[in-house]
Amino acid sequence: MSDNAKHARADIQALRGLAVLLVVLYHAKIGGLAAGYLGVDIFFVISGYLITQLVGSGILRGDFSFREFYFRRAKRLLPAAYATFALTAVLAPWFLNQEELRDFGTQLAGAVTFTGNFVLWQQTGYFEGTSDLKPLLHVWSLAIEEQYYFLLPAALLMVRPSRWISGAVVLIILSLGLCILGGIVKPVATFYLLPTRAWELLIGSLGALWTLRASANGQKPTAAPGRPVLLLSLACLLLLPFFPLDGAHPGWNAFLVCAATLMVILCNSPWLNAAHAVRPLARIGDFSYSLYLVHWPVIAFVRNSWVGSGAEVPLYLRLATVVLSFIAAFLLYRFIEDPVRKSNFALSTPLVGKTVLTSVLLVSIIPLTMSFVPQHVDYSMIRRTNFGFSEACEYTTAFRSRPECRSSATPDLLVWGDSYAMHLVPGLLGEWQGGGVIQATMSQCGPFLGLAPKNLVKPEAGMYKTRAWAESCIAFNQSVMDFLRSAPSIRIVVLSSPFSQYVTRENQEFVVAGDSQPASRPVTAAAALAGLHRTVSGIRSLGKSVVLVAPPPSSDFNVGGCLERHLSGAFVLGGRPGCLISRAEYLAKRADVLSFIRSAESDADIPVIRFDPWLCDALSCKTMLDGTMVYRDGGHFSYAGSRLMAARMQLARLIQEKAK
Repeated sequence: MSDNAKHARADIQALRGLAVLLVVLYHAKIGGLAAGYLGVDIFFVISGYLITQLVGSGILRGDFSFREFYFRRAKRLLPAAYATFALTAVLAPWFLNQEELRDFGTQLAGAVTFTGNFVLWQQTGYFEGTSDLKPLLHVWSLAIEEQYYFLLPAALLMVRPSRWISGAVVLIILSLGLCILGGIVKPVATFYLLPTRAWELLIGSLGALWTLRASANGQKPTAAPGRPVLLLSLACLLLLPFFPLDGAHPGWNAFLVCAATLMVILCNSPWLNAAHAVRPLARIGDFSYSLYLVHWPVIAFVRNSWVGSGAEVPLYLRLATVVLSFIAAFLLYRFIEDPVRKSNFALSTPLVGKTVLTSVLLVSIIPLTMSFVPQHVDYSMIRRTNFGFSEACEYTTAFRSRPECRSSATPDLLVWGDSYAMHLVPGLLGEWQGGGVIQATMSQCGPFLGLAPKNLVKPEAGMYKTRAWAESCIAFNQSVMDFLRSAPSIRIVVLSSPFSQYVTRENQEFVVAGDSQPASRPVTAAAALAGLHRTVSGIRSLGKSVVLVAPPPSSDFNVGGCLERHLSGAFVLGGRPGCLISRAEYLAKRADVLSFIRSAESDADIPVIRFDPWLCDALSCKTMLDGTMVYRDGGHFSYAGSRLMAARMQLARLIQEKAK
């Protein structure tokens, strides 16, 4: 992702080729790469090494120029990037839904200004768009590199060359420490931001500074590691992407890959540079920047368009995205990246003006498109996040009664749970004839006393559930129970959740209240049922009744997105007519959840209300009724859908009748 030297080393180009192949195949979900994302970490080390060689040698010679350096950076990076961004922006209205298109406009601004990591960090969360649908998700790593390039020259100029290496070591330790701490308390920010990822580029910089000091002293460029170190490093680079160590990312896997990459670079092995096996990888490495740029928009557009059964795009389409990415990348490299890089035009005021104008025009594409293309239906409004009363009722800390989260000062109905409890509230507000409704909800935190799920943190941007998050969920639920003890007006408690995070074993563990063991416990339906039973028993011990509302029928596709694409005329791949949910598919894919709910009903004596009788027949489940989009996404009701379902099934009456 940084400069191609005039006579690029074959081993470094092969490392680039390996890195981009790992990333592309991982993103396309081909080849069984459990940790192909480590290709980005390889890129970081290469970039740190090469850019530090360039800047450091210029400073030591006394001919370094900020003006010339940043001009070369822009000349190297902007043409291919701007071409990719422009084509992506032109195609986006045909492939993205309204909300994704609005998010894309902000992503485009971040990409052009190389602040995309900040934009994507802010767009990450449970209720934000799915990360793998964002066409410019991958620019976060380019932004980190550019921010590093911006700071590096000034840092080297401000420090005496004799202290470069010690300074780099100190910065590596500081950044690595921030990364370790951030991985515990702020994993999403840790993934996206330069201070917690700089150590990876600094490892490359440290290697470059080591070789520069040796050269300045008239010694060999480096005391190269031996053949055993080279072979061990190559084995690490080839095996870790397939068989990563457990743990968060960036973590041990990233550290080992970064160290291995630096060892290969420092070896500068004649054997490796001459090996026939590296030539294909080196050739891919030549256009790795273009391939990195184009591959993700292609994959993201296909994923946005796919509304068929199953969460995953079929293999033939994934293979097609890889082939198309290679073709587009080679054309981008052949006709834009390489010719511009080799051209000899000079920096000038008109050129700067044209670049700024191009940047402004790029950022303007999406707002102009949305202004001139008539939107007869505001799908982003229809599919807006269903927070219940308001966004203020998505609690992140201990529960306390807020005026904006209740319909009266003395409500008699409490809705308790996660987002699947939130989406019931609009319907209940229109139907409940009692003393009022109050909402106690925390996203992804089901109403289980003393128990909460924790994800084994994955590298993809998303809503991580760390141990700290699980402990906050446990504390939230306990605070709701404490509130109930001091709320005599509450007669009935409605519990709701999708329950999948409590019964699905994949990448999930439980944190148990009062458990001093650092290791979490495995997810089991029995443990989840015991947690739910504690909640129900606690409610009933206060003389209050309880009822559980099951999640609506769902499958592994975004129902709301499917409906919008069909109704708006956007490009569609796969799917059933009317975006119906196959009943057989629903029963198969949600078997664990459905079994858990049946156990809660029979073993724990918890009354259950289901939506299935009002939405499903023998073959399928409806997703649109009376012209109303019932779902806003893959499982949550829209505001209108919540009100429609509550009225149609007389939900308030059912709660009154079944609660016990």
